Amino acid sequence: MIRQNQQIGQKQTLNLSPQQIQLLHFIQLGTLELEQRIEHEVLDNPALESDAPDPDIHTETPDTAPDNDYSDEADLDMERFEIIEQYHRDDQQDDTLNYATTAESNHHQEEVFQQTLVQTYDFREQLKAQITVLQLPPREKMLAGYIVDSLDDDGYLRISIADLADMLSFAHGIIVEETEVASELETVQSLDPAGIGARDLRECLLLQLENLPHGTAHIDLALRIVEEHIDDLAAQQYGKMVHNLKVGLPEIRAAAAIIKKLNPRPVAGQTTELAKNQNIIPEFVVEKDEDGNLQIYLPHTNSGGLQVSAHMREMLQSMQRSKPKQKEKAAMQYLRSKVDAATWFVEMVRQREHSMLVTMQAIVHIQQEYFLTGDPKKLRPMILKDVAQIALLDISTISRVTSLKYALTDFGIIHLKDLFRQGMAKTDGELVTNKEISRLIVDLIAAENKQQPVSDQDICTLLHEKGYTLARRTVAKYRDAMHIPIATKRRVMSG
Repeated sequence: MIRQNQQIGQKQTLNLSPQQIQLLHFIQLGTLELEQRIEHEVLDNPALESDAPDPDIHTETPDTAPDNDYSDEADLDMERFEIIEQYHRDDQQDDTLNYATTAESNHHQEEVFQQTLVQTYDFREQLKAQITVLQLPPREKMLAGYIVDSLDDDGYLRISIADLADMLSFAHGIIVEETEVASELETVQSLDPAGIGARDLRECLLLQLENLPHGTAHIDLALRIVEEHIDDLAAQQYGKMVHNLKVGLPEIRAAAAIIKKLNPRPVAGQTTELAKNQNIIPEFVVEKDEDGNLQIYLPHTNSGGLQVSAHMREMLQSMQRSKPKQKEKAAMQYLRSKVDAATWFVEMVRQREHSMLVTMQAIVHIQQEYFLTGDPKKLRPMILKDVAQIALLDISTISRVTSLKYALTDFGIIHLKDLFRQGMAKTDGELVTNKEISRLIVDLIAAENKQQPVSDQDICTLLHEKGYTLARRTVAKYRDAMHIPIATKRRVMSG
């Protein structure tokens, strides 16, 4: 098991109301899943009626973005996540990969960006299949399955134990203790692939190290490095680790080689894409009208077709006005429960559609040039927090809206998650994506004098002249990520 220690500190958490928790569950449902849920509720609740849906909801893109402060804790791991992930990729590719070919490959990937389509394989189903064969009581299997459904697309659990306990209690009408959730999280983390269900990068790597065969050389040192020096590992500060861990450099390198073989994305590569002619049901449509303005709407709305039965509402009101006898009180209580449940269900569906719509409005507002042109080079840096600030929703809602959701545009169907990219601000305040920075570095190196190649510091200086302020080690990180050798290895001797 993973080593544990106690710490005293402050941590920012998000406390959700029962209504918000249930709304998150509704938002996560796909179009077909929601229709099935509605059909089930209509059959189960006589106070809920379904008619033909109202016309689609249309709206213009918002012109202004209100200010608001949100935090996105998942962003804290990203820099070292990318570096550790690079270790994994380096083990699968030649370190001397030609950087001109890399640049051409990156350009090609951007050109076909809009054709990145739908996953037909869901790792969650495989995890649930593993849970099914475990000798667990039904309650524990239910809790473990709920945790699996709460994992993000990388296989991480980004929701706190406390919030999961609240969500489970409310969704199933039972009392679920945090200790139960923590216990079943350990069950999920014991499943294959190793590292699934981790709450951050450190825990993901530790789970994989703990899963290695006993007696593996340097495994204890690798565990210590991940537990205590993951940032030093990401920065390749081997000397610092030698000093702090009181071991030799060869041992550090051997332990780092073990970590290099781990996978920071436990379920990466376990999805398949649909062929272009296969059917996809997009949750959003973004198109230009005759005046060139972007229109956003939901092609499948349900709230307009749902309503509480007027007849049953009138019956309830009539019974409440009279003085029902003892026998009639039970009937009135039953009727009230059904009317209240129908009212609540209609409101949840309505709020789901509203949350989805304002989220897509915010995304289009940020990525307006991209949606107008279809050019992936026009994509701006965007994270969940940016969308939350405009939509005036919490980050967990934005995450659920964009998870496994697709939009139909004039240039094809796009996966909303593909629109989220990290970036930085230039000295003039313009935002640029990491891909643009990578492309600039490739161009500078491609144009260098091969007898006197530019160093990382030279690249920093040249980028600074163009308005990009990057530290030398940041440039080195980008260069390493593209498998471009250091300057001394790129030098070509004359003659």
